[in-house]
Amino acid sequence: MKEQKKQTKILLGWVFAWVVSTAILSAGVNNLWDNVLITKIGLVINFAIGLGMIIANKNLFKYYDELQKKIHAESMALTLGLTVVVGLVYEISFDFGVINSEPEFEYLVFFICFSYMTSIVINSLRYK
Repeated sequence: MKEQKKQTKILLGWVFAWVVSTAILSAGVNNLWDNVLITKIGLVINFAIGLGMIIANKNLFKYYDELQKKIHAESMALTLGLTVVVGLVYEISFDFGVINSEPEFEYLVFFICFSYMTSIVINSLRYK
């Protein structure tokens, strides 16, 4: 359990670094700098931090017990399915003129986060 807490803190650090680097990259282009080379370097750094975050998440799973692994695996499966279905319906709705605004990836990312957190809570309550 002590190692799991340590790995959780490591993951938190990577997530924080990735969010900060994404925010700086998003706000920096055209506001802090107007240079394609700096943007490319920022993208590479953001990508590298993102990979570190993924590896930290994978490492955390090594310290989960079987129930925690089951809860997260089911939550990921549900999130993946919902994201594919909702994302395609969202895109097709625009293509067929049902919605007027072009689909934004940010909304899908928010939906993914909301789906994953909600399914973790529901699965945790279901198995307790």
